[in-house]
Amino acid sequence: MTLGTGLRTPGRPGVFLAPAPSAAPIQPERLDVAGFVGVALRGPVDEPVPVTRWSEFVQLFGGFERPRGGPERLLPHAVSAYFRQGGQLAYVLRVAPHGRTNDKPLAATATYRLRLPGTDADPLLAAANEGEWGNALQVRLRYEVAQQVRARIEEPGVLRLPVGTRISVGTLLRLHDPVLPAGSALRWVQEIDDHLARGSDVRVILDREVAFSADTVVGLDVVAAALDVADRSAQDRHGDRLTGLGLRPGHPRWLVTVLRSERHLVVPVGDWLNVDLTPTPALSPIDAAREADGEDRSHLVKFDAFFDSGDAGADPLDENLGEDLDPHVGVDRMGRIRDLGLLCVPDLTWRSDEAPPASPRVLRRPPDPRCCSACDQQKDEPEYESQAPLPLGLDARNPDDLTEIVDRQRRAVEVARYHKRFVALLDVPDGLSATQITAWRAGFDCSYAAAYHPWLAVAGGQGNAVAVPPSAFAAGIIAEREIRLGLPWGPANELALDAVRSEAAVTDAIHDRLHELGINVFRSERDGFRLTAGRTLSSDPDYRQLSVRRLMTMLRLSIEHQTQWLAFEPNNAELRERLSRVITGFLRTMNRSGAFAGATEAESFFVRCGDDVNPVSSLALGRLVAEIGVAPSSPLEYVMVRIARDVDGSLSVVSDDG
Repeated sequence: MTLGTGLRTPGRPGVFLAPAPSAAPIQPERLDVAGFVGVALRGPVDEPVPVTRWSEFVQLFGGFERPRGGPERLLPHAVSAYFRQGGQLAYVLRVAPHGRTNDKPLAATATYRLRLPGTDADPLLAAANEGEWGNALQVRLRYEVAQQVRARIEEPGVLRLPVGTRISVGTLLRLHDPVLPAGSALRWVQEIDDHLARGSDVRVILDREVAFSADTVVGLDVVAAALDVADRSAQDRHGDRLTGLGLRPGHPRWLVTVLRSERHLVVPVGDWLNVDLTPTPALSPIDAAREADGEDRSHLVKFDAFFDSGDAGADPLDENLGEDLDPHVGVDRMGRIRDLGLLCVPDLTWRSDEAPPASPRVLRRPPDPRCCSACDQQKDEPEYESQAPLPLGLDARNPDDLTEIVDRQRRAVEVARYHKRFVALLDVPDGLSATQITAWRAGFDCSYAAAYHPWLAVAGGQGNAVAVPPSAFAAGIIAEREIRLGLPWGPANELALDAVRSEAAVTDAIHDRLHELGINVFRSERDGFRLTAGRTLSSDPDYRQLSVRRLMTMLRLSIEHQTQWLAFEPNNAELRERLSRVITGFLRTMNRSGAFAGATEAESFFVRCGDDVNPVSSLALGRLVAEIGVAPSSPLEYVMVRIARDVDGSLSVVSDDG
């Protein structure tokens, strides 16, 4: 055995010692990912879905269209603002009324029936999720010839197909009579002989015999299904077109398997085991008929749609709660995303209205007696549509509504405090005075929460402006700054892109007061609305700055997640030295990027992993302890300028950072 400090190039047979692999360096955990929880017209319910751009959100959850008789949904406006500021990845979760899963799985979901010829087993398809959008689907099952070949009849129930024929068990074949081309027979592939030599013909055993003599050469069509689903709910939406589908269970691309394994506009409902999609010899298409209408139930969304029942985080290990308990919903479900760094709930002020919205009532313009009978005014067209009163959101000026808003915001903060990974971005309720904002602020004390004021309006449809929660702009600004500069740089001093109006006037006096309260303000400037602070809602001065809170979270998560290799390693001095070296290297890199305030490494951080923190009694219990201390750098907030007049009358200006 040859011993050495490293692996040398072997020149003869033997055993050579390679250097021990060192632990991988720790990389900073990503905290720029935002989670948005709100009301949408469509999309999966209580399922966090990652989206990377605005167009992807529109495809899954819809755009700015408003439900019939419903209020403005703020979720699409918030997500749009986030991506517009520079955010790159967001998780979006759609909330729906509580009880949707255990009571009626298909409640409020449009369903479609396929009327199959020659059978009573008419299968059912449903829109992928609830809502009126499902009523605008057009579903058609087509049959197509995927491949045409010439086959030889080896036996009445056995075919020989040429090499390269794409075929599998469960495939439908259409055989053409060579004497009577108009006649054809449909047969299923029951078995494929795999014992043939490579490069030879494919030997296929059919489900039943064919009335052709041996050695007859017939034309053969490989038949597959195609499902076309057109979505007419929006002009800019595309449908689904699935091709090459199998017509029976057991086929590798059986229609049901494909619909359930991928995200599509429709899903199969019920038991499809006995469904036979055998077409007519002419391969005539089948149009599905809508059997049940979908329903928009957003007017029933209330507190229990946004949060689990019980205390926040009371059930951390029950991802599958069983039949007796409800699954996680809303913010509590979003909080279980490992990548989450920011949380926004733009529709948190959504008001529940138990009465469903009324159908629009078409009002006709009365005829003008001054016009002749041939006037276009007599055409049977509505002048306008009168809808039921909109169930507006909770109004913070109403004490009862303000109490409900604060209860929801506190619950969101409790979820963030429990998971200790992401920061809940709160919106100061719109319509409050400075004194009322002060009273509202007194209800929060947590470094995992930050507040923003005022609400900012963006341009909406038909020349209207829509007030959007300021947390959405802040989330995009925070994400963009982290991506561009890194966590040590705070998210302040950036413009809110696309904001056209502030919903509340902020004077210098109000700004001073809110800043001292730790509320981050968007101030109107000549070029737009600028975020002027990056603070948390914590009374602890060490965690007053949002960048410090997020930096400490990142350090903890990075070390926690990337030192799992320590488990079951021999707990000796060499292991402790390796751990100390890895953590020190990580902190040294962060120090070079400006994360720490010290002038030297000794003033910036320390790592202790020796015998002083790992006594024999602790080692005997299988423990390894490392003490880590850092001095985070805080953002500069004030610049003090001194103006002095000398005896000769000259002025000198000196600035001090404070």
